[in-house]
Amino acid sequence: MSEEKIVFNHQDSIQIRFNDIDGLGHVNNTTLQEYFDLGRLGYFNKVFDNKVNWSKFGAIVASIKTDFIAPVFLSDSLIVKTKITSIGNKSMQLTQHVYDDKEILKATCKSVMVGFNPQNHTSMVIPEEWRKRIGVVEKW
Repeated sequence: MSEEKIVFNHQDSIQIRFNDIDGLGHVNNTTLQEYFDLGRLGYFNKVFDNKVNWSKFGAIVASIKTDFIAPVFLSDSLIVKTKITSIGNKSMQLTQHVYDDKEILKATCKSVMVGFNPQNHTSMVIPEEWRKRIGVVEKW
């Protein structure tokens, strides 16, 4: 499988826990999705200087596609890299990769997050302030 070359400006280390391992000795695929969630959390904490009010944060995952490339084992050291690749009017696309410490690609994830107003449960335009802050992280 050819890997597209993406420049990531954010990454987080992931701690693998014993209970992440399935009966075959691999990290369970559903747990890898949790690692991508941690990457999104770390990314938005960076974008907003660790001042995100998560009960009012106005973006939710609307679509997600994960490809599992290679198994992950308890002895692996992992990082998840996260990048917002585009921002539309009400949505943004993210690309994430999980690598081990030998830079072997373990899994990829592409997701779409939509602006969401938690008070009235409707979609919302991505605020200009978010665009600016994301642009700083992404060096746009």
